[in-house]
Order: sequence, then C-alpha cells, then structure tokens
Amino acid sequence: TALLRQTVVLKLNGGLGTGMGLDKAKSLLPVTKDNTFLDLLAKQVRSMKAEFQADLRFIVMNSFSTSSDTMAALAKYPDLGSAEQLEFLQNKAPKVTSDGHAPADWPSKPGNEWCPPGHGDVYPAMLGSGTLDRLLEAGVRYMFVSNSDNLGATMDVKILTEFANSGAPFMMEVADRTEADKKGGHLARKKATGKLLLRETAQCPVQDETAFQDSAICWYFNTNNLWVDLKALKAL
Repeated sequence: TALLRQTVVLKLNGGLGTGMGLDKAKSLLPVTKDNTFLDLLAKQVRSMKAEFQADLRFIVMNSFSTSSDTMAALAKYPDLGSAEQLEFLQNKAPKVTSDGHAPADWPSKPGNEWCPPGHGDVYPAMLGSGTLDRLLEAGVRYMFVSNSDNLGATMDVKILTEFANSGAPFMMEVADRTEADKKGGHLARKKATGKLLLRETAQCPVQDETAFQDSAICWYFNTNNLWVDLKALKAL
C-alpha cells in the first residue's frame, strides 16, 4: 500500500469517438447496458482503492473537445476527487491551410480552427499545467499511463513493484504483434547506439512498409501502457 500511495493512474482521454458515431469523448461510448468506458475505468480504480485500502490517485488528460463531457460524467464519482484533482488539459495546436500553411480561419465555428496535438503531448502538458509539480508535492512518484478506451490496461501491483525496484525512469508494456497490430508502432534498436526506440508508422519510409509490418522482423508492439518515474521526468 505504501507504493500505491505514491502512484497515480493516468488515462489519456483526448480523442473524440467520431469514427464510432460520437461527437464527444471516445470513453463515453457505452460498453454494457449501464456502463461506458469511463464508468468502468472509475469503478476499476474504486475497486483497487477498496481492495488495498490505499488512496490511489486517478486523473485524466482531456482535450478541449473532451473536457466538459468527461468531467460531467465523472461527477457521479465524487470519491475519486474534485474536478481540479481529476483533470488536466493537453495543449491545442492551430490547424493550417493546405496551400500556404497559414493558420486556418473558421469564423462560424472558431473551435474548428484548433486540434489536439495527440497523446504524446502528455509530458509538456503535465509540466505546463502544473500537474507534475502538484503530484510530486503530494508525494506521488510513479505514474501508470494508458488509453481510456483500453479496459484491459489495469494497473498491476506486481509490475508497479518491479518498476519501483528497478530504478528505471520509464517502462513500456509490450506484447507480441499479430496481424491486427501490423500498422501500429513497434520496438526497434537504433543502429548508432544500440538503444531501444519506438518506431511509429509515420516514421517509416514507403519503401520499408512491408518490412515494418512484418511481425517476424519486428515482433513487439507498443500497448501504450507506460510507467513513468515523475522525479526522473521533472529532472529532464
């Protein structure tokens, strides 16, 4: 329980479910009759708090598009914390025109002039919002990060213990690639240093796409379940 008191569960919740017919956060898609993704995530955290009798912290990184709907949905779980404790916002980037790359202008819908920069913004957003400093001041050192639409990404105390004992600043949970994962990012080694890196589809030249998608060559993919030592992050 001592480790759990030093840990925060962060769910990345900046994406809209437009591909699923939603105009709000993807995590608000119903999964069962009475539960959305977000409901089940909140109940998972509640269950861990009760099982281990520990004040496990829970926060979401929202975008300007998902904040209001998400926080309204989380209001039914006051035991998880206040709105200020539960959320920080990722940044937003201006959309640009395809011809001259000037900032896009949409007077009738100004909100459409902006877009969220993606989940990779989690680190600068934590720093810029003051969330990183607030967590450290509260004695939180370890952070488990996962996508809000991944219900299988529950925080495993055994992995938390291993991560804390390892002294590593960062750890990524990976899995064997299947045909369904061939377009996702995979682990690779940088030839110059031999160090591991994450290689995403956008970084792959067209001529290398066949090899990129070959699970016999690149056999681990990133689940986006991440562990971060916040002290190490602050020191960067």
